[in-house]
Amino acid sequence: MHKIRSLHRGLLALKILNTKRKLSVAEMAREIDLPRTTTYRILENLRSIGYLYRDDQDGRYGLTILVKNLSSGFYESAWLSEIVKPLAIDLAKTVIWPISIIAPRNNRMSLRFTTDYDSPLALDYYSEGLKLPILSTASGHVYLAACNELEREVVVSALRREVEDDTNVLSRQPERLSQLLANVREQGYALNIRSPRADEPGKTNTIALPIMRDGHFLAALAMRYIASAMTISELKERYLPTLLEYQSQMQKELAG
Repeated sequence: MHKIRSLHRGLLALKILNTKRKLSVAEMAREIDLPRTTTYRILENLRSIGYLYRDDQDGRYGLTILVKNLSSGFYESAWLSEIVKPLAIDLAKTVIWPISIIAPRNNRMSLRFTTDYDSPLALDYYSEGLKLPILSTASGHVYLAACNELEREVVVSALRREVEDDTNVLSRQPERLSQLLANVREQGYALNIRSPRADEPGKTNTIALPIMRDGHFLAALAMRYIASAMTISELKERYLPTLLEYQSQMQKELAG
């Protein structure tokens, strides 16, 4: 019974932090109606297994991105294999360019499916399971733009605590990141544009759209194309309507 009670208290603490975002030991003790010493043990146990972090500045506890894994396996296989994958294959045959399905996993984006090996226009061949950065990819941008504020705060906070490099610098530039995500929401897609150079003809750009289910972000629908093959205007005119059509079909079938 003691272990069951401890589990119940731990889950209750996670549930409270899901709405309160960050709490001190004293604040959580009031919420959970337990002594501070007991509450401290609960929070530290959750921190020791990776579900919470303790802010060095104010000592408050917050959720880590690992919490998302508690629900990640529930319907994962069915939505991908039965609905999204067949439509992605059909889309790839229509646009010819490689199509990918990329879903968030911890503080990275994970390649769940790709048509790279079936596309005659693919310059690179990526394998399923590949981990991609969130803040420097089109798929990561549509994810952050589409997820709720709490989830976005947890993800960006986790990335901010990593060693700074080109892939996570936006975590330390909140105004720039906020504007970028606002633009993605307004247009309904994200672009990762790398201007082609004469000495680097093989660069690829990416356009990504969010796949939503019941108002929640499920994965990104992404298409890579050779940067020198078309302008952004041509991309929008020739391919965006088709991508939007398949995005809509995926979401319709996921809702059904």
